[in-house]
Order: sequence, then structure tokens, then C-alpha cells
Amino acid sequence: MKIPSHLEKFVSLQTPRETRLMAAKAILPMGPEDLVTILSVLIGDNDNEIRETARKSLEGFPSHILLTVLDGNLDPVVIKAIVAIHKNNEALLLMVALNRNTDDETLASLAASGPENVANVIAENQIRLMKNPSLLESLKTNPCVGKSVVERIGVFLISVGKLAPKPEAVPAGAEIQPLMIKIAEEAAPIDQESLAVDAELRKEKETVTDAEKENFYKRVHHLNVAERIKLALLGNKEARDILLKDSNKLVSSTVLKNPRITEEEIVKIVYSRNIADDILRQVANNKEWLKKYSIKLGMINNPKTPLPIAMRLLNQLNEKDVQRLAKSKNVSSALSAAAKKIVLQKEKK
Repeated sequence: MKIPSHLEKFVSLQTPRETRLMAAKAILPMGPEDLVTILSVLIGDNDNEIRETARKSLEGFPSHILLTVLDGNLDPVVIKAIVAIHKNNEALLLMVALNRNTDDETLASLAASGPENVANVIAENQIRLMKNPSLLESLKTNPCVGKSVVERIGVFLISVGKLAPKPEAVPAGAEIQPLMIKIAEEAAPIDQESLAVDAELRKEKETVTDAEKENFYKRVHHLNVAERIKLALLGNKEARDILLKDSNKLVSSTVLKNPRITEEEIVKIVYSRNIADDILRQVANNKEWLKKYSIKLGMINNPKTPLPIAMRLLNQLNEKDVQRLAKSKNVSSALSAAAKKIVLQKEKK
């Protein structure tokens, strides 16, 4: 790793120990990208206290700040350090999968063992797959990656001459489906107007005018898949509202990984009849959200909630809500019947 010259004085082995320890505590007056870079170097320091302090500082870095850092032009070693420490943070791993500076080794590891959405982002990244076709072999070992996804990548790599065709690999007349994500190797020219709108889409605002909402909507729908996934992770409430309805499941499901999403937004989501069932499944898998009674109630009353999830939540409702559910015509007959059974059992006691 080539350490930026303005940071060498904080991490060099010739630097006084006290200075390196202060840097490891992340209390220096500098931007988050520089702080994260320094911590990534110091977790390899030969002094145990400095090493452990830097690790704890990087562990404690707020997710929403790390996401912004990972959206920048980081050194691959810094990205690898973030992955090593935050390997269970799916939001960060998604951003790592989208960063063009992520090295092949890190990407292969995520392809082989990363969560489903992270693996699928890699599986759709045509530029990286063409650059490193061996990622297909890593994806094959991931139990979260379906056979159809692997086959589609194989057909794509054959079509671009990166994989030797097998006799049965591509049926005659088969349509080659393009992969969805194309991340350019070189940055595109900066569009100042788009940059300003993107900044507005990332900043939380108390009030938003109708004109702003319309402008945001138009801007979001001009973004490609990779940009929409990034915005799902980094965007404000207005961006999240728009992207939750995105037709691409990779995009819509990523919104729930945004560290700034609020419980109030989750309540609104579970009461919505227009939300996709896979979003409701994702909510159901979050134990923290399900601690809130209004979220459980919204889930169980939403006809799109998968029946096994709704049945599981039924016993967590209070008596009045179970009675209402027993009379409801807006849920499945199986769920209302189960609620009636609970009501009858309590009446017999």
C-alpha cells in the first residue's frame, strides 16, 4: 500500500509512539477517509496497544460514514481492512462489491461466502467478471447463489469470449441476457448539476417541496443499477421512498440496509399494500424491528406477509388485536381461522 504523503507522519514506524497511539484513537482533526486510511495501516502496527486501539476505532466507526468512505477512491488495502473488521455488515459489503478499487482477492472471498445480495451484485457486475472470469468459480461455491444465476454468468462469459464454450453450454438460438451492473473502470466526466442533485438525495431534510420530489424522482430513474444500489445505501428518506418501489429486487431490498432508515419508515412499509413480499420477509428477519409492536401488528395485517411469518407473529398480539384479526376479511382465511381458535380457547377458560 502506498500511504499518502500527508498521512505518513501519523503511521510511520519512525513516528513517535504517542502520535501513532493518538492516531489509532481516531481523534485527529481530519476527514473520515483519511482517518479510515490511517486506522487501516495502524491495525498492522508492531505495537500491540496501537494495533488493538486502531482495530477498536475502526470497529466503532459509524456505518453511514463508512458507507460514504467506501463510495470513494480508496486503496484496496483499506477496503480489505474494512471487510476484515466489518465482515457481518451487509450494507458495507454491498458497497465494497460496488467499489471498482476492490481487489480480486477480496471480491472472490465475498463471491464465495458473502450474503445473497452481495453475491448477486458481484454476479451482475459485467466489467469485473470480464476482467476476472474466475469469479464465476467463487460464485459457484456460494450456497446463496442459484444455479440459474451461475448458468447466466457462464453464458455471458462465453458470449464475450472469456470462457471456452461447452457443447451443451449455449443452446442454439438462445438469447444472451446482459448482466445488469456495469461499473466503468474510469470515472465519467463530472456532471455538476447531477452532482448537486445527488448531494440533495443524500442529505436528510425536514421538509421537501413537490417540485423537489418530482426532481428527485426523475433523477433517480435516470441512474443505472449500480448507482441506484449505492443511493439505496446512502440516500435520504425521499430517495428511500422512491427506491423501495424499484422494480429491481437488488435495489429495493438494499434500501432496508441503509443505516439511516427509521422505525417510523419501517412501520409505514409494513402497513403498505403495495410493498413486495420479499421486503416484508426482510423486515421479519430483523429482530430489533420486530421488538416494536406496531411493526408486528402491521406485518400480521398485511395480506402480502407470507403466511408462516404471520402465523408466527399471531401469538405475540394482544387480546383485542387477535379478536380484530379473527373478524378481518383482509387477511388469509387460514390466519383469521387461527385467530378465531385463539379467541375461542380464551373464552373457554
